[in-house]
Amino acid sequence: MRFCQRIQLVVAALFACAIAANAGAETSPDPNLKVLARVALLSDPHVNRATNGMDATFRPHFEKAIAQVNAAKVDVVLIAGDLTQDGKPEECADFKELVKRFRAPVYFVPGNHDVGHKFNSGHTNGTVTSERVAAWEKTFGPSWFSKKRAGLRVIGINSSLLGSGFEREDTMWKFLERELARPARVPTILFMHYPLFLKSPDEPGGEYFNTEPAPRARLLHLLQQAAVKTVLTGHTHRSLVIRRDGILFLTTPPISFGLPRGEQPEGWTLVTVFKNGEAHDTFQPIE
Repeated sequence: MRFCQRIQLVVAALFACAIAANAGAETSPDPNLKVLARVALLSDPHVNRATNGMDATFRPHFEKAIAQVNAAKVDVVLIAGDLTQDGKPEECADFKELVKRFRAPVYFVPGNHDVGHKFNSGHTNGTVTSERVAAWEKTFGPSWFSKKRAGLRVIGINSSLLGSGFEREDTMWKFLERELARPARVPTILFMHYPLFLKSPDEPGGEYFNTEPAPRARLLHLLQQAAVKTVLTGHTHRSLVIRRDGILFLTTPPISFGLPRGEQPEGWTLVTVFKNGEAHDTFQPIE
């Protein structure tokens, strides 16, 4: 009996080691698929100048994540908003210096901590303003764009504008309607801060974490029209992975702090895009 127990313990230990060894490893849903590009998706670094408390841990987290991303030798880096804690000029300057450390090309979009919260359906409690968006764009450049890199088309948008009714939102919709008028010849990734939905495309708005129903439906229509297969977001401070209607809706865990605090890990996501446009995600915890 003792011998059998020892054998069982050895087998269990070997199994645990195998799981640990494969943690964070890239696996393809189909071994026949060929990799097109490897994308590092980060979000919510909340760069600030705090010297004590939890906020003081955000910069070290970001620095560790940058080192991990560089070690992974990815093709492109996407940062899905909340670049700073409060959008202060000194925080923006610190963020710009930190992202210079990435070895791969970096693209990023604003989040609600950078330019203000979205407007909720039927309410006027949004804090995003045209002035804050203009200030962000003066510092970082356009808050929406389309770039081609590593065989991909990457479209980034300013999701705080959605449902605002601002002139800049109207201009952004015109841009999206041009870009997403038809399928592209290369796989397309759309990334932004707010997830379109948390559980279902028909869920209600009026809450903090999702996109409001009217702009959500409009954007979903464009995504289907353009045969987009991957939508990458942040904001929730926890992971969300939803596959629906041929689209991967992926929300990465945060760099700064998980929610609920102490219960969700911090980290980033390695997104492997295959030549057929499909994508596979692997969480990379901050070590």
